[in-house]
Amino acid sequence: MLIILGCIFLAVSAFPYIIYGFGIMFGKKGVLPPKLSKLPHISIIISAYNESNVIQRRVDNIASSSYPKERYEVIFIDDCSDDNTFLITETALADANMSFKILRNEDRRGTNRSYNRGMKIASHDIIVTTDADVFFEKNALKNLVSRLVSDDAIAAVCSDMFPLLSSEIRRTGKYEQNYRSVYGRMCGWESAHDSTYNFNGGLVAFKREIFSEIREGKGADDANTAFEAIRRGFRAYYETSAIVFEEIPENLKDQSRQKIRRATRLIEATLGNLDVLKISRPFSRIFFPLRIMMVTISPFLFFLGIGIMIVGFLLSSFPIICFGIGAFVILVVLGFSRFAQSFVVNQYYLLRGLLRLGSDVSVWESTSKKGDNI
Repeated sequence: MLIILGCIFLAVSAFPYIIYGFGIMFGKKGVLPPKLSKLPHISIIISAYNESNVIQRRVDNIASSSYPKERYEVIFIDDCSDDNTFLITETALADANMSFKILRNEDRRGTNRSYNRGMKIASHDIIVTTDADVFFEKNALKNLVSRLVSDDAIAAVCSDMFPLLSSEIRRTGKYEQNYRSVYGRMCGWESAHDSTYNFNGGLVAFKREIFSEIREGKGADDANTAFEAIRRGFRAYYETSAIVFEEIPENLKDQSRQKIRRATRLIEATLGNLDVLKISRPFSRIFFPLRIMMVTISPFLFFLGIGIMIVGFLLSSFPIICFGIGAFVILVVLGFSRFAQSFVVNQYYLLRGLLRLGSDVSVWESTSKKGDNI
């Protein structure tokens, strides 16, 4: 009986993921953004804290983009770094021969407040926010902005993001690669139908006429931007053809810290925008309720179901115990599918994120490889 009860809990916890699995395989697919004859002017805002080891490469990466230099400005905000980030950035931007403005916070403000400070001095109506430790493909910025201006109903667009793999981070990168592959397709399915709030903060574009500022409350700033677009009747789009690569921690401990922090902020943003459920649109009627279940109910039911099943097996007859052990060994030997791997590990991070609700994660700390050398 306990084994059956455990299976029921596991099935319920997996229910929203099963729906998304069918959506990914058989649901509506997005199309490539249209090619524009003339790209609009944009303001690219970067907020950084202690990024001296990567900021030169980041500036070079922006400069090598297919987006014409004469069509953008870079606004850089140093969030009170105690290394050489400010000086290196100033020199790198000048050498890159691009229009730029550079500011320095007098105290730590975090990403949201820094972006809002940059928006106040931005020259253009299309705002692009991006992290200092990500690197996008040559056409990522062009595809992102093209999607944004292709439809008046689209207010914000984010990129797809994958780990920047190297020999040092193969262990952590393998899981993250699998997770990101599934995550992006889930968001792409939502976007093809209506909207998604699961934005990646690595590269986001939005229209300033709709957003005068980014919410500075709790929760992920990128998710809150998407929610605000949805609340105002617009679409928030996940552009899978705009690809960004992120440096990730090289050990599991640091990766766990990063993922738990992100899970906490995502859950905070989810619970802080429940009013969106009142809106009559596909996102509010279908996708958001499933997402709420994913981040609040599924993690508890999953681990509760696992615990009940283990107890049930231990109290069962010897043949049933052997069957359970054998089934587990077979799964390990054959390997889980990418979707199953993502589900299991994601439940752990979401549960940890739920237990951390209420803690202050608005001011971030670097957890990537380069952070250890500063």
